[in-house]
Amino acid sequence: MALSAAAVCACAAQPPSPGAPAARIRDDARVQRALESARSHYLAGARFERLDVTVLLAARDGAWRRGSVGGDRPWYPASCVKLAFGIAAAQWCETQGRRMDCLDEFVQPMLRESDNVATGIVVDAISGTANGPADDIAWEAWFAHRKYTEDLLARHGLLGSQRLLNKTYPTNSGEMPEGLERLALERHGRNSMNADDSARLMLALVSGDFGGAARDYLRERLRRPRISANSGMGGGFPEGAVYESKIGNAYDTLAEIVHAELPDGRRIIIAAYSNAHDPDGPDDQDLTALAGFASLLIGRLPAR
Repeated sequence: MALSAAAVCACAAQPPSPGAPAARIRDDARVQRALESARSHYLAGARFERLDVTVLLAARDGAWRRGSVGGDRPWYPASCVKLAFGIAAAQWCETQGRRMDCLDEFVQPMLRESDNVATGIVVDAISGTANGPADDIAWEAWFAHRKYTEDLLARHGLLGSQRLLNKTYPTNSGEMPEGLERLALERHGRNSMNADDSARLMLALVSGDFGGAARDYLRERLRRPRISANSGMGGGFPEGAVYESKIGNAYDTLAEIVHAELPDGRRIIIAAYSNAHDPDGPDDQDLTALAGFASLLIGRLPAR
């Protein structure tokens, strides 16, 4: 499937969905205590010290019970940003009057295997842009289109203070940011997410706020074995859990955004950001450092 930036364009705005995720979330003292206890216990024996987490636990009345520690603190999200790009890709296909999976040749490896080159192609396609020479005259129009994903989330009340614009490198436009993409990094700043907004984004997706077809399509692309090369916390979930996630690891960031259905009927969303990744370690280092935390948390969370 060949795509040209000239052949695609940014789509028209969509109205925000009714019942924004924040309206379905309520702070819950029991969930908060469970999170604080699991986090403290886990960090006491960890080799790293930063762990910001937001957890949402589905309640019987349709709401989601929330606990959070450091949920509003910004992090470099690494490949967690691809969750947002995947949502944007599905929305772009729909607004073009095409099949929901019209970019699946690239969305699937982007979400399942965290493929950076595929991610770059997705970002170019949905924004109708391609990288080019650093040119102040071209910059404003280029940047306005490249903000496709941020603009989509803003319309749904999900952007907050996050930045979700830059590709993950090395990508289809080079080993490192150059040209207009370098200007974007310098002027807009590098990608940034936080646990609160990450959890809300996953909730919006699985609740169908971007449409039922997008929900089903993307959940299938995010679904993976609990224990795999692209799941970090999965080993802490019970056998039989339906596990859907996007992991991110780069520099010192090890993060994951998870939605899971547990065998006992509980549904849970966890967005966790840590400095558990060794920036000087091997490329294939162990990414399961947070599995022990997940196990502690799940064991402490209340029943539905």
